[in-house]
Amino acid sequence: METADSVDEIELKDALELVNSGKSIFVWIGGWTTTPLAELLEIDRSKVVDESPFKLILDEKEYPEELKRYERPIFVCEHGVSSYELVKELSARGIKSYSLKGGMAGIRQWA
Repeated sequence: METADSVDEIELKDALELVNSGKSIFVWIGGWTTTPLAELLEIDRSKVVDESPFKLILDEKEYPEELKRYERPIFVCEHGVSSYELVKELSARGIKSYSLKGGMAGIRQWA
């Protein structure tokens, strides 16, 4: 698992291992349904949730209970930039998470 600066980025292979083990979940922050991400990854839709990055940043006291159940949620956006910045912000608050390196575009590249 790679670390870039102070933000943890994770490669797709490692992310899938964590999600399939039940230790993590993919969190889509792209603003539309999670179905395309689940289909692209060929995983059950229950392993992908969606969340508003703005809510996560602005509502510090209401970090979603669903995400607290996992060691480190894996945030995914279209190109990996927004999830990278979100993980950086959450890390500053002591919330550990990963950003999927390359985002959906990276997945499509390897699919």
